[in-house]
Amino acid sequence: MFTNPAKLIAVICCLVFIPFSDAEARVSVSIGTGYLTGDTQYQIGGTAIDAGGATEFHFPISELEFPLDAIMVKGTVSADFAERWQLMASAATNFTDDTGKMEDSDWLSPGSLDIYSESDTDMDALLLEGKISYMFWQGYYGQNSANGVANSDIRFLYFAGLGYKYQKFEFEVSDLDQWYPSSPTTPHDRVSGLVLDYEAEYHIPYLELSMEMDVAEKFQMEIGLAYAPFVDFQDEDQHLLRNKVNIADHNWDGDALFFRLSARYNFNRHWYLETDFEAMKIESEGRSDAYFGGVWDHSIDHEVESKQYSAYLSIGASF
Repeated sequence: MFTNPAKLIAVICCLVFIPFSDAEARVSVSIGTGYLTGDTQYQIGGTAIDAGGATEFHFPISELEFPLDAIMVKGTVSADFAERWQLMASAATNFTDDTGKMEDSDWLSPGSLDIYSESDTDMDALLLEGKISYMFWQGYYGQNSANGVANSDIRFLYFAGLGYKYQKFEFEVSDLDQWYPSSPTTPHDRVSGLVLDYEAEYHIPYLELSMEMDVAEKFQMEIGLAYAPFVDFQDEDQHLLRNKVNIADHNWDGDALFFRLSARYNFNRHWYLETDFEAMKIESEGRSDAYFGGVWDHSIDHEVESKQYSAYLSIGASF
């Protein structure tokens, strides 16, 4: 399900274009740059199962945290249809690839950080999104509920939306520096070159409530809150130094919550400047399978958390 995010977003677009193809539409196209910060991390521990049966460990026994700090570029297409409908599709990728240090922590016993390492990361990110929104109510600030008369030009529009986010992050991790906090006299272990490849995918269908406010003739603001009751997550972690591969598939056992804030200034009927901010938290859990030399060895509990913050400044045109 949702194995091809580009096709899914195309279907979302068709669902709106087909019923409203004969209606008057206003289309906006924008391109901008911004910054993504945060991390995506996973932890393992708990119940491990191998050929000999099940073994219980504390949780976590290991944690890997990958930074998401990068300059981004983003393109967005949106359309207003039939007075009450909106369609939006966007794509973003990173312009810079050095995101900082990946942190790897191991607790051989509960509460004791025994092994810790930092490594350099290069990231490739692809972020896709599609959304359909319906305006279910509009009004004006100070509007009298009895006679419907407004005493202000500030207009409020309320939307309910259905959307889908797809995120793919690929990391090349190199130049390992590892030390042992519980044994401070033990010297560092350092390895130059590529030590790990990591790939993570998030599939996030969501529901959103948002409010658009026309503050002035040329200025608009929008605020939105979205929740994804089901998130699907897969990752693949190749530990090149150990000939080990970890593969996880959470089978839609996750959720996500995010908040948006945007502002738009219209220079004229066609050209505008827009800024937007988003904060998102994703949590998911499942099992991870470990393979050594291509042979299955064991599975273990696997939990993922990602915190992401992004801000963009875009220039756009409407027609």
